[in-house]
Amino acid sequence: MIANDQVDLDELIRTCDCLMKYFAKSGISERRPIEIFQAIFEKSMLLIEDEATAHLLVFDAEEICNQAKYIKNDYSEAKEFIVRNRKSFDKLIQDNIEEITHFCTLNDVKYLPIIKNTDSKGGHKTYFYIGLVQISKTIKYELKLNSKIKQDDVLIEYIVPQLPKAPTWAKPLLNFKISGWKFYTYISLPILALFLGYILFLWNYFSMSTVSLFYTIIISAVFGFSYCLLKPFYEAIQKRIGIAPIWLTKLKVISAQLRYVRTESKRSNGKFIRALQLVVYQAECPICHSEVFIEKGKNAHKGRLVGVCDESPREHIFSFDHVMKKGKLII
Repeated sequence: MIANDQVDLDELIRTCDCLMKYFAKSGISERRPIEIFQAIFEKSMLLIEDEATAHLLVFDAEEICNQAKYIKNDYSEAKEFIVRNRKSFDKLIQDNIEEITHFCTLNDVKYLPIIKNTDSKGGHKTYFYIGLVQISKTIKYELKLNSKIKQDDVLIEYIVPQLPKAPTWAKPLLNFKISGWKFYTYISLPILALFLGYILFLWNYFSMSTVSLFYTIIISAVFGFSYCLLKPFYEAIQKRIGIAPIWLTKLKVISAQLRYVRTESKRSNGKFIRALQLVVYQAECPICHSEVFIEKGKNAHKGRLVGVCDESPREHIFSFDHVMKKGKLII
């Protein structure tokens, strides 16, 4: 079973974490609706950590009740319990909407969570999941394909549908805080490579022997291979985001990115410690409704990351801002 819509996993985690912090501080006495919401969020996080995509984060009533420690006799009783408390959760949000939106805004959260359900047809089970609703709705742009389209009118919004895991052997390269000796190692490696390359050049220039030439070729090949291997990491650190190399992702992941995100920790100078994270950005093409993947820009867009439509990769190309998660047609 899949959800009827797909949410941004970044925003889902940030929004639910923020709301749970609000509930912890608010002292609201009505706990059951909160515990049901928390149970769905916890089960969603387990699937996210297992690399599930957003539309698979759905659960039946019995699964949710078991997670929340409310054991029911059968599916019907569990479903009735979830439906009842879902309505209570909606009422809880509406009754405290001003405080919640203010708290979320202070924490740079743009959405409110809502417990939704899939359609139940032909006697199949109903599944529940967390959806997101914007706190302040943005202007929606509708395309009229039978009229002339202006580039500035064609806007796109990216989401993060998956937070994939790297292969086991590559995990040490990701999700650790780059500070202290790790930070200086990242800085010193290219400097060391340049220094050794210079020494190698001088040695080969003055000796001009078969042995020096052989070692020059071997070491140059090692440097070249290391450069290709580590370049995406340095690009992500410098530009805050880059394309993840193919060897870092599993075959089922079509396109992934490396982003250099802030952690909650700070250095002694007050700056945030950052960590590399594997992530997937995607969007739906506003022109033909095909999938849009992030790729390196070419020709006029060289040096940039752009969104490229799977159906029309030459014409439907969009700008990509990983912070705002928005873009516009650029060709």
